[in-house]
Amino acid sequence: MFRFLTSLCFFLSIYGAFPSFVHAELQITSYFKNDSVNGLKISDAYETHNMGLILNKNDTYLQLDLGIVSPDMHQYKNEYRIANRSFGEIISVSVGKKNQKYKELVVSYYANLKTSGEYGIDGMQDWMHRVLTLQPVNKVNDIVRMPNKAWVGIGGQTNFDFSKEFMLFDSFGVEAYFGTDAIAFNPYVKGSKEYTHVRLTQEIGVQIRPFDEVVSAPPISAGHRVIIPYIEVGIEFNYLGTELFIKDRFSLPTVKSDNRPFGVLHAGVNFKFD
Repeated sequence: MFRFLTSLCFFLSIYGAFPSFVHAELQITSYFKNDSVNGLKISDAYETHNMGLILNKNDTYLQLDLGIVSPDMHQYKNEYRIANRSFGEIISVSVGKKNQKYKELVVSYYANLKTSGEYGIDGMQDWMHRVLTLQPVNKVNDIVRMPNKAWVGIGGQTNFDFSKEFMLFDSFGVEAYFGTDAIAFNPYVKGSKEYTHVRLTQEIGVQIRPFDEVVSAPPISAGHRVIIPYIEVGIEFNYLGTELFIKDRFSLPTVKSDNRPFGVLHAGVNFKFD
């Protein structure tokens, strides 16, 4: 709880540090990410659950993310089985700038604070399991819970537009992150296609992660995957004046010992306020 309050205070103090942020046009994005329901299958494996809010003002944004990572629950059915990774409740707070121009280069960058601890997020997970008549998971997950810890990091991203001859992809981009929790490098290509009422998006890339302390956290200390290729498809549309998006990302799991296809559904809604 202390780490949660620390993260919340950090978030609010950063918010207050941008007075122009409060008075400009505001966009709020509410989202969730979940691997239990995706385009490949309905499963209960890995329990990669994230939900959060992003506040955008002009080129400044603040993000609060609540997440759970846990073992493959098909494999780790009870305390007599061996979990393939540690369980953790994770809160992340980020503040950053988008589309900053430096000569011919346009970049986005951010700072991130991430903490693991006992925040009650697993209680929401357990409640949902009871609603869906799935197996209770809190008891067995507590056995392999990762230690309470805090991490900090910085990240950035830049994109280069392709010429109009490229029909499928619009741009090539590179994203990098350096933190005490992980080091990651992510080159990708992405594109979009406008239709009458919807916008289709696609992205192909590879994540290179030489270091990932969340995946390899004790007590399980799982080996993390260094190279993770992925493909993502999505749709964006407007409904009753509100912008919605749905994306599905398919990749290999972050756990090195697992080579099965891994899908994560990402959906959300954008609200704009004058």
